[in-house]
Formats: sequence, C-alpha cells, structure tokens
Amino acid sequence: MENIRIGFIGGGRIVQALLEGFYEIDYLRNMKIWISCPSAENENSTLKRFNTHIQMTTSNTMLCNNCDIVLFAVKAKLIKSVCAELEKAVDNTRLSQILFVSIIPGLTISTITQWLHTQENIMRIMYNVNVAKCNGSYAISSSSKMNENNLNQIYLKSIFDKVAYFAGNVSESELDIMCALIGSGPAFFCTAVEGLADGAVKAGLSRQLANTLAARTMLGCADILVTSSKHPAELKNDISTPGGTTIYGLHELENRCVRGAYMDALMSAFNRAQTMADQLAKELK
Repeated sequence: MENIRIGFIGGGRIVQALLEGFYEIDYLRNMKIWISCPSAENENSTLKRFNTHIQMTTSNTMLCNNCDIVLFAVKAKLIKSVCAELEKAVDNTRLSQILFVSIIPGLTISTITQWLHTQENIMRIMYNVNVAKCNGSYAISSSSKMNENNLNQIYLKSIFDKVAYFAGNVSESELDIMCALIGSGPAFFCTAVEGLADGAVKAGLSRQLANTLAARTMLGCADILVTSSKHPAELKNDISTPGGTTIYGLHELENRCVRGAYMDALMSAFNRAQTMADQLAKELK
C-alpha cells in the first residue's frame, strides 16, 4: 500500500496541518503526495517548505490522473466547478478507480455522486488542525455501496491513524456534528485560552507567561480527562474546595452562561453545516 498516491485539491491550512503531522513523525518522505492549488507556482507559498516531499500542480485533471485517492479541500463555493471539470476532463473508467474523499463541511456523498456520476468510491472525513502535532481526532462516513476492504480506504485510515484518534465510521448526520465538535472545537477552546490569559494579564501577569500557562493548563486538564475517563464535572468538583477561589470563579461563569454559550456555539456550527448541505444540494436542480 506504500505505493498508493494521494492527492489534495486545495492546499489550505487544514491540508498543511496534516502534512505537518506526517512530517513530525518522519513519515512524509514515505508518501506519494500531490497537491493542486493556485499557489503551486508561487515561490512564496507556505507549501514550499514541503517541496522535497510533495508534487505540486495547478491542474486538477493532472492530479486525478496521477493519484489513487483524491481529497477535496477547497471552499464549498468552488467544489461544484471542480467536480464539473473532473467529470468532463477525466476518463470515466479513471474516475471510478479513484477514492474521492471530501473534507468540506456539509458536502454530502449524494451530492458528489451526482456531480461525478460515480457512487461506489466516495467518502467523507472530518479531522482537525491538531493533527499537526499528531494529537488530532477524525471520523469517516462512507458510501453504503463502498467495499470496506477497498485498499485505498484502508490506506487512508492507516495514515490518519498515525496522527489522530479514530472516532469511528459514522452516519453523515453524525459527521456534521463532528464537524462542529472536532473541526470547529479547537477555535472554541482558543477563545477560552485567550479569555483566561487576558484575565491573567489584567491581574498583572506578563502576556507571554499568561498565554503559555493558560494553554498548558488546558492541555493538562484534557490529558487527565482522556486518560482517566473522568466526567468533566467530576474533575471540576475535585478542584473546587468549599469557599475557595475556584468556586467563586465558577459562580461567575454560571452567571455569564458560559456553558450555554458553548452549547449554542456548537449548535450554530452544526446548523451551518446543515445549511451548507442544503445549498449545495439545491445546485443539483
């Protein structure tokens, strides 16, 4: 399977995070990777740091003719034109041999199927930027017609397993929820880190130390939750002593409805994924 060639249509931050993770574990040099994006000919492109490990092009057609797995990583507004280009320019037999994988929120397998006129070789995947440090999470959703012994799919999972925790092969509806939790979650956590650090700066701590300690505090807490299987409320209660500083701070968070705000944030991201799916589906008509 080491000879399987993988291509990315789009070379943005989420793709670069994955490359960084493979580079971190010294696995990138073992892979055959193509990337198609407008910046392929730009010498200042941030992708150039991987130049000795990847093949870059501006041609989506060339990429498809040279890859066994193709991941769609462009903005949702561009994906219909990309699929139209491939359906027109790439031989039908070749199209049926490629495993097409979407990491675009809301882009359903059904929609891709109708745009590419192929249905047994399409799946979706959701992962997050944490793969850059080999501590990501990911989930997949496959076409019901796909053979689970498909070598391309097995290879895809094997490389993601090197940099991320596998949450399972889930329904597309569940994947949209994971889009909000896995995909958007890191940004939500960053607002918490930023807020805590700002508070520490206001109290008199240096910015650099405040940022570092806020991030490391969240990192350590997450490690405890993952390794001990403790419920977050249990750990929170362990930290909160009667009449102590923590319970006073928690009272303030409750007054500001912070938990409700995080729930609303996740639901808003999930609903946006559903709206995007509806908008893309309407373009079929």
